[in-house]
Amino acid sequence: GVNFPWTLVASTLLGALLMTTPLIIGTQPPLYFSDHVLGCLIIMVAVTAMAEVVRSVRFLNVVLGAWIAVSPFVLAGGETQAIAADVTIGLALIVLSLPRGTRSDQHYGGWDRAIV
Repeated sequence: GVNFPWTLVASTLLGALLMTTPLIIGTQPPLYFSDHVLGCLIIMVAVTAMAEVVRSVRFLNVVLGAWIAVSPFVLAGGETQAIAADVTIGLALIVLSLPRGTRSDQHYGGWDRAIV
């Protein structure tokens, strides 16, 4: 089944927030391009991970969060606010991607092993 752990809902919101950094903070390319693409990927991963049998997909957001935290130091286009926002969002995403989330009483045959 599908359920909505608060950690994945929060990750989805962080992805949406990351996509709006040029409007809110004024992030410039190429950092803006990175933030926008990664925001879309974060949302995709978080929503996919809401299905119990593919919950482990959420660990991809750990890698994406690490890149978001590092990207303002590698890519141009970020002032102090953009750097702080990206580092904060990246670290928050990593922390939110680690907990397992809730598990329903449903069983999925051989797929039960895949639920982590």
